[in-house]
Amino acid sequence: LPKRIVERRHSVRITEPLLFKIGHRGYDIQAITINISCHGAMCVVDRDIPMMSQLNIGLELPAGSLGKRKTVHMKGVLVRKEKEVRTGRFLIAVYFSDIKPADAKRLEQFIAHYLKNS
Repeated sequence: LPKRIVERRHSVRITEPLLFKIGHRGYDIQAITINISCHGAMCVVDRDIPMMSQLNIGLELPAGSLGKRKTVHMKGVLVRKEKEVRTGRFLIAVYFSDIKPADAKRLEQFIAHYLKNS
């Protein structure tokens, strides 16, 4: 897990493992979130991605009250990374730089639902 840092964020983060697909320079990477907010996510990937890379992201949200999974799409920027020495995987922090209002609303609703039910 990442090192403890002083909390500087204004968005609430939840620690829900979600499937995350990252598209970067012609390849897709599967990732799993460690935590997520409406503005970004920390996730684990098997591949080293350069800092400040522009990423295309598809985030699969679990079935909600409608009973079907939703994938929200956004663009993000890799703003931090750490290599896990033990596993060789990378912990990356992604800032969501461009998300459509409808997808942002779905993500906000998912986080609010999670917080209400946890």
